[in-house]
Amino acid sequence: MNEILSKISSYNIFNYLFPGAVFTVIADRLDLLPAPDDNIIEQLLWYYFVGLVISRVGSVLLEPALRKIGFVKYSDYASYLRACTSDPKMDVMVEVANTYRTLAAAFGLLIATGVTVWVVKTVGLAPKWQDYSAIVLLLALFLASLRKQVDFVTKRVGHFCGGSE
Repeated sequence: MNEILSKISSYNIFNYLFPGAVFTVIADRLDLLPAPDDNIIEQLLWYYFVGLVISRVGSVLLEPALRKIGFVKYSDYASYLRACTSDPKMDVMVEVANTYRTLAAAFGLLIATGVTVWVVKTVGLAPKWQDYSAIVLLLALFLASLRKQVDFVTKRVGHFCGGSE
């Protein structure tokens, strides 16, 4: 167990575990979703998974929407890579920005979860409807995440191998 915990990076803690725990605790207190029982391993895995999902929502949905409306603006990729070599704090600043994005997504998802639970109860839909819908939405989310990550890797390879950024 200690070996596993020693391999968890600060990025994993602040962008997956922490937001997943915050979301789960608040959702449980609002009676939106039950938190896992007292099994610490199950809780940590659940918090990590929920945080991973929230992070993906922030990256695939929230960030592009905020960029589109001009709320956030990014430097071009080549400038970012040059800044990374010159400024040792760049990684930490990006990690903090990603944490804020993930927490914003978590609070947005809490609102969306509350609305969804209310609609399901009001309309009288079977709980299984929520479960199957969640699986379909998770599939779509992680397919979009896969595509974004592959595009990022391709862009980075192109940058370092003399291709276009």
